[in-house]
Amino acid sequence: MKLRLVPALQGWRWVQQGLLTAKAQPVAFLALVGLVTSGMLLLAILPGLGALLVLGLMPAVWMSFMLATHMATKGQRITPAVLLDPWRMPDAPKQEWVKLGAAYMAAMLLTMQLADLLGPGSEALQLAQEQAKELSDLVQDPTVQADALWRWGLTLPVSLLFWHTPALVLWGRIPVSKAIFFSAIASWRNLTAFVVYALSWAAVALVVAMVIRAIAMLVPVAMLVEVLVVMIGMWTASAFYASLYFTVVDCFEAPNQEDKSPPAPSTNE
Repeated sequence: MKLRLVPALQGWRWVQQGLLTAKAQPVAFLALVGLVTSGMLLLAILPGLGALLVLGLMPAVWMSFMLATHMATKGQRITPAVLLDPWRMPDAPKQEWVKLGAAYMAAMLLTMQLADLLGPGSEALQLAQEQAKELSDLVQDPTVQADALWRWGLTLPVSLLFWHTPALVLWGRIPVSKAIFFSAIASWRNLTAFVVYALSWAAVALVVAMVIRAIAMLVPVAMLVEVLVVMIGMWTASAFYASLYFTVVDCFEAPNQEDKSPPAPSTNE
C-alpha cells in the first residue's frame, strides 16, 4: 500500500464525506453505533477485564465501520453483521487483530498513567467530583478541565499512531509492527489535513450543541428532548466513524483485490 499526500483542505472533505455517508443510511449507522455502545457498556461492567476488553476491541470496531462505509459507497445495504466481518472474512488475520488490540490497549493504559502523573491526579479529580453539586460545577472545575486537557493531549498522538492500522492489517495484510510504523508516517506526512479534520469535527460538535440547545428551548416535553438529543449524538458519532474510511483510502493507494480493499477515492482525481 503506497502512501499518498493530501492537501490540508482534504480534512474538511473527510468530514463532509462522513456526514453524507451517514445520511445515506442513517438507520443502519445508528444501529451500528447503538450495538457497539451497548456491547461496550456490557463489557465495561465486567470486573477487572471489562475495561481492558473494550480497549482491545476498538481497532476491530473502527475497521467494522470502515467496512460499513465501503459498503455504503457501493450502494450496498449495511447490516449489523458487518461488526463481525473483521474476524470472519476469508483469511481474516485473527492473530493480528489480537496483537493490534493488545498494542492499542497497552498504549492507552500507558497514556492514562502518564495523564495521572503529569496532570492533577486521580485523587484530586475524585475530590472535585465529590465537591461538585451539579454537572455544570464539575465541567467548570479547573481540576477537571486540566485533567481532561492532559488526557486529550496525550491520547491524540496515540490515536494518530494507530489511525490507519486496522485497514493496513486487514486490507494490506501488514503485520502489526509495520502497520503501526506506516500509520505513524501517514499521519505525520498528512498532519495538516488531520488538523483541519479535527478542527472541522470540533465545528460540527459546536453546531450540534447549538441545535440541541435550540431543541431544549423549543420542545416542551422533556422525555422527547432527551430522545432527540441521544439520537442526534449517536448520528453524529456514526458520521465520525464513517469518515474514518475516507481518511484511510485517501492516505494510501490500495490495490482492489477480491473486494478486500477499497477503490481509490474520486475526490483526488
